[in-house]
Amino acid sequence: MRNSARAAVAILIVASILIIGSLNLIPFARADGLPPEKVPEPWVLEVHKYNLWGDKNGVPDHDLFINERWSIEVKHGDVMTLIMARNISQPSQNNISGVDYTNNIHYNINGTLYIAQFMITELTFNIANQTMDKAIQSPLSTCTGFKLEYSQIRYDGTVPTFDCNITYEDIRVYPSGHPDSTFDLTLIHHIRANWTQTDDKIEAKVNFNNTRFYQANGTEFDAGVPFTVELGYRMYMTQPGGPNNGFIAPTGMIGNDTLEYNLTLDNGSPLTLSELNMKDDFKIYNGSGAHDSMGYHMMMPGNPFSPAMHGFPNLTYRDTTSIKSDPEIIVHHDRVTEENNQNPWANGGLGASNLPQIAAVCAIIAVGAIGAVLFLKRKRKKVPEETGKKPKKT
Repeated sequence: MRNSARAAVAILIVASILIIGSLNLIPFARADGLPPEKVPEPWVLEVHKYNLWGDKNGVPDHDLFINERWSIEVKHGDVMTLIMARNISQPSQNNISGVDYTNNIHYNINGTLYIAQFMITELTFNIANQTMDKAIQSPLSTCTGFKLEYSQIRYDGTVPTFDCNITYEDIRVYPSGHPDSTFDLTLIHHIRANWTQTDDKIEAKVNFNNTRFYQANGTEFDAGVPFTVELGYRMYMTQPGGPNNGFIAPTGMIGNDTLEYNLTLDNGSPLTLSELNMKDDFKIYNGSGAHDSMGYHMMMPGNPFSPAMHGFPNLTYRDTTSIKSDPEIIVHHDRVTEENNQNPWANGGLGASNLPQIAAVCAIIAVGAIGAVLFLKRKRKKVPEETGKKPKKT
């Protein structure tokens, strides 16, 4: 009898639990967990302006006239990235003008602004394996115009992504002759804004459909001759308003792909600002499709800029229609939070469009980036970010 009573009680308890569960009075464990948290979206602003003076330390800079500037500003966490095409001139230099591409990364460290600047202003052609002194310098300033377009932000899983293309149209191969010989340069940015790093993969595409090569006597080269294209870059580190016109020279290199800057933390440890990965492999396109090929690159520290170059050899005249490489800039930053990801353009915030122009970007000079890691060693620890609620995007 005692065992039977115990069995009856057990059955009653189990039945009661099942009834209560069916009434949803107690939660049952779910097989799947909560969905992963999405990374907050970056703030993106398009800026397209014409005919304005530059600005230096809050004062109009009458040595820099901006004929056209087309850019996007990307604010993600505590880092601002400015991707821009410009047509500028300098009145003090007989209005010498130039067109450039620039990718600037803004870091605010304990109230001090530092900017890593990466720019391009020209390409170089070497036809039929000529000596380098006969290479053709083809500046972006001969283009008929440039355009910028970008996509809406979309999520890849939990990571916000978007694309931005800058195209320089009809760049003349020969700056002072053969106007029929042109090429297009498109820089295709694939941006992934993750929690502690933002990846900016840049496909550099050069279109040769309208490219013609001529010998010194004016006759066209025969189809099938080999040619090489080199994309020249220079990179700067600047502190706007700082000594030496704001330029910060690297103290040296680590290996063949790392620049080091002597700005140390209290404990002397380095902080990685950004990685600039440029692989030597690239793609050659012709009538039969895409073909993998190997290029080459070099870089060296310098003052005020560090030059770099990416070369694309083994191209074939009248057969190669385009080439494409895919360098990648990886920007490291503090974890993105609602507090440090405020709208930088609301209520007079410090968006890049509100920052003074920097001497390094005022001069008409070739600048840019290649496979490297920049180390910035900070003197002081970062101050806490100002907190606040992130406003809705419009």
